[in-house]
This record gives sequence, structure tokens and C-alpha cells, in this order.
Amino acid sequence: MLAAMFSGRHQIDQDKDGNYFLDSNGAVFTHILEYLRNGCLPGKENTMVVYRDANYYGLNELVDKLSLRPEIASITVKEAQRAQFPNYAEVRELVVRTAISNACVNRIGEVNIHAFRKEFIPKAHNFNASHPCVIDQAHVVVGPWDGLADEENFIRCLETDLLEDGYNVKPHETKRKCRYYNGQTCQKFVFRVSIIFD
Repeated sequence: MLAAMFSGRHQIDQDKDGNYFLDSNGAVFTHILEYLRNGCLPGKENTMVVYRDANYYGLNELVDKLSLRPEIASITVKEAQRAQFPNYAEVRELVVRTAISNACVNRIGEVNIHAFRKEFIPKAHNFNASHPCVIDQAHVVVGPWDGLADEENFIRCLETDLLEDGYNVKPHETKRKCRYYNGQTCQKFVFRVSIIFD
């Protein structure tokens, strides 16, 4: 982008002294100039903001180097994990809204989540697909998905994000399985996630 801006094809705003105006945070752009001039990478405390602006300006070499820093690599891994789960952002928001709604009695918002990586397809010919099932208690349903992460990974990812958002999250209980059996056990289950509002 910087090359395109100064290629002569675009008009760039200048002040009365001929200085070019770039709509960027000057403190952050200082680190970009340091890299372009001397190959110096920013300190840890500036990695995130420089990474963001380097992406914006299309400085792929700088982006690539910064992406190996722990603070950027951690975000990349988390985003890749979240991307495995369908509508993850919407599901997370629904969990919080449901927890708020369910917390009016004792300030503990319990949310039952039916998460399933693969759709359960019964094989027994006499299996009643309409049986009373534990998933009837689910407030939130998410699945199926193609990624390698299983349901436990999904719940841990969700809880970690909620904790990072500042919520007081009680560790989830062991999944509650359906007790139905007729020629075959029902494989469906729910997790309970609890947010405490003190």
C-alpha cells in the first residue's frame, strides 16, 4: 500500500511544508519506519498495534516476522480453533444472553449446551428418535462441524473466552448423557456452563 500511495497514481495530502499526511498513529508508524529503515522489530508492548498497521499497509515481510511472536501466534491459534465451530461468535453471545436471563433467581446463569461434532444416527431399527432426551433441556445447540476439535474442546474454548472477557465462569460439569436405550444407547449429551454474576 505504501508503494502504491507514492507511485504517483494517487494524490496524497501534504501540509504547507510539503510533509505527507498518512492517516496513522504516529507512535505506531515510528516502529514501521524503524523496520523499513533498519530492520528493527518493535518491542513486545507494541507488537499488536504494529502488526495491525503492517497488515493495513501490506508490509508482508514485517507481518510474517511479527506473526511468530508469542502474542500474535497465540491469537492466530485461538482464531483457528474458534473457526472450527459453526457461528462461534453468535453462539458465544447467545450463551451470555441466556446466562443473564437465567441468573435472575440466584445470580448464577446456568446454560445447557448441546454441542456435537458429528450428528448421531441410530443404527438399531427399533430406536425411537423422538424419545424424551437430555438435549430437550439444551438452551444452546451447536454442531456439527468438520474440524478436529471435539465437544470438550469447544466448551473449554468457550469458557476460556468468557473468562478472558471478564466473566466469572464456574468450571463446567461432566457432560450429562441421555439415558434412553432401546436396542441402542442414545449418544446425545449436554454440558452445563455457569456464569456467576456477583
